[in-house]
Amino acid sequence: MTAMRRRNGTPVVLAFGGFDPTGGAGVLMDSRAAAAAGVHACAVVSCLTVQTTASFSRFASVPRDVLDESLAAAAKSFLLRALKVGMVGTRAAAEAILTFVAAHRDLPLILDPVLRSSSGAPLLSSSALPAYRQLLRRAAVLTPNLPEAEKLLDRRIASFADAAEAAGELSGLTGASVVLKGGHFPWRGRRGTDIVFSDGRTTLLPPIGARRGDPHGTGCALAALIAARIATGDAVVPAVLAAKSLLSKLIVGGFPSAEGRPTLFA
Repeated sequence: MTAMRRRNGTPVVLAFGGFDPTGGAGVLMDSRAAAAAGVHACAVVSCLTVQTTASFSRFASVPRDVLDESLAAAAKSFLLRALKVGMVGTRAAAEAILTFVAAHRDLPLILDPVLRSSSGAPLLSSSALPAYRQLLRRAAVLTPNLPEAEKLLDRRIASFADAAEAAGELSGLTGASVVLKGGHFPWRGRRGTDIVFSDGRTTLLPPIGARRGDPHGTGCALAALIAARIATGDAVVPAVLAAKSLLSKLIVGGFPSAEGRPTLFA
């Protein structure tokens, strides 16, 4: 029976990230995005967060043995086709997912480097950094926004041309394809233009269209959608193109929370 379950025809993605009680980000959003892309998602919660759609308060750890056993359970039940990692948070979570990745070297890792909340709260403890740096070098695809790319490179990115160079620099440092998301770009006419550096080439992908406000969870959703498309066999650039198209539908279908921030919905 176990062998039969592992020969699943439907692609399966494993999402590892924080639990957002609003459902607008983290592994709850990852699961919804995966479903929108037509794949199944398993989910392991790296940490518990206390947040609303507009503010972040704190996060709490999940015991290491629970993380290890949960990751093993997902891999036992399904043949996994991609791994999406979002918020890691703690040293225990960083070391657990690094150990899992080392044991599943053929599993494509799509890493969304969630380092700070939109309000500026740190989302990765300093004790987690050694393992997290190793995780960066295991990634197949990195999906940083502008502040995250600056943090990873430890320098300011001053222009769109500099951002394009930064994507290539990050790829060189990690060995991953890099999707530098343009939602935070301050440069005129460039906001929302994503920069993809993959296989030594830079590709610019145009904005997905009109956005209402600043939707909650778009970074989580995009990385999860990319993971879903890679799980179905897409190469990186086609995966990002398809993910952006799907994300636009989630944005259009969204609705405002009581705090007025748009929430994605499909």
